Amino acid sequence: MQEQSADLSDLADLPGVRGQLRSVAADLAAGLNCLWLLPDRLVESGQADELYRGALFSASRRVDVPPPDRDGAKVQAVHESNAAGDSEAVHEGWADAEALPFLDFYDDGFDLGWEPQGHAPVIPAPRTETAGRNAEARDLLARIAKELSVTAEEVVGCLTDPERGGRRPVVGVRAWKEPNTASLRGAGIEQLYRSLTAAVKAAGLPPGQRPRLLVAARLGDVSAALPDELHLDLSATAVHWWWGALGRLDTATAITPYLDRGGAPRHERDLLRERIVRELRAETVVEICGPDLELARRLAVAWDGTQQALGTALRRCLAAGPSFAADCSPPPAQLGSRRRPGSEFREAWASGAITAWEGRLRLHPGVWLRADAIAEWSVDAKARLSTLISQAQQRVLLPWIEEARQRLAARALSHLTRPVAAVVATYLERPIWYLGDRPELAFLELQVGELLRAHIQGALALPERDARLLRLLVQARNVLSHRAVLYDTTLAELCVELSRADLRTT
Repeated sequence: MQEQSADLSDLADLPGVRGQLRSVAADLAAGLNCLWLLPDRLVESGQADELYRGALFSASRRVDVPPPDRDGAKVQAVHESNAAGDSEAVHEGWADAEALPFLDFYDDGFDLGWEPQGHAPVIPAPRTETAGRNAEARDLLARIAKELSVTAEEVVGCLTDPERGGRRPVVGVRAWKEPNTASLRGAGIEQLYRSLTAAVKAAGLPPGQRPRLLVAARLGDVSAALPDELHLDLSATAVHWWWGALGRLDTATAITPYLDRGGAPRHERDLLRERIVRELRAETVVEICGPDLELARRLAVAWDGTQQALGTALRRCLAAGPSFAADCSPPPAQLGSRRRPGSEFREAWASGAITAWEGRLRLHPGVWLRADAIAEWSVDAKARLSTLISQAQQRVLLPWIEEARQRLAARALSHLTRPVAAVVATYLERPIWYLGDRPELAFLELQVGELLRAHIQGALALPERDARLLRLLVQARNVLSHRAVLYDTTLAELCVELSRADLRTT
């Protein structure tokens, strides 16, 4: 429980989450209603409640609508019985004029002499959907009224009264706490949106004096058409999706406490080599797990950083998390948009199978990797995993390789067996025109492959330790350039040589 509560508090501290909280707060401050759609897993873990409070508490005046009590549960039970055809619940009452029955043989005052045919008049049942919607709306208004110390009929008028100057409150609702049925999901919230928006327009309130709604919801807590409908009303409502909220920096920040482990005393350790290894481990975890912070934390703890153990650790971590349907992967052409998921795979987004990651559509690794056995991973899954590992190695190692090349080229100037101008003219494949009269500077631009070729052909006589480093740099660069993976033996040797070369000055 302590670890879970720590994770709840850490989520709001991540850079991407703070950015989305600021975006919601800015829209509320501009006088806009906000609908904030969150994935199901955030609600199940309790993190959605923390995010909701963080957004609501950005307003100086706010009303946190409490969830329904037992009476609210009773209203939901009536809705469910209506949907099931319970006759006693059906005739409990009609909500409005539209739900009143049509009476046979209505006496309009004109007696034409027609007589009934002996059958009893049929009184149709009330429109249960309309009754249920109004019941949910009244229940929500009653809870808001209790917070405002007014009656339910006075809520909208109290919030939009032009004579009440000053900043009006933000009314916050957690939609997953509201009564919900399959046919009436989010009915009370939808009616509150419509009635409050209409009252604000009728009162002519400027943006700085409008009451605002903040509704945090899952996709299944509101009607399917409501997010797109509110998105079109840009002057009244802003729709925020948990879409691209987390990025590479967020995942790296979340796993940082799990990467440090005990080892040899500090004075006996190769700190530079350990730093490279730690960066490789962290970047690989981030690249594989993406925005799934829980999977990233589990993998950071379970994996020791070696390629040999990665498959087993990843399988165990995926087995401990949620499972996904095999058909939730969308076609590559359906990329959605930068601000929200496409309508075709919103259900997959709600389950966590699909999200936006660094500006691109991202499938959860549990979608394309089987968690039961590594041997059953398909060729495509193994290729995807290798690509992610290679990308992580590129991000970490290529800057180290380039810095080592620069230092090696500077030391190689003192080991030339031919004039530097002749070496540059022979081995520099892409001459630099503005360095044509400065061959020493042009020599420093030789790449690792060109330096190795000059060494093999005798134009450069490097010491054995520099020649060994140069061969490793060429091998690593070639592997990473072809999106392949450096495995444990080569990787360990490269890290050791990079650490040693960093200490050499001559």
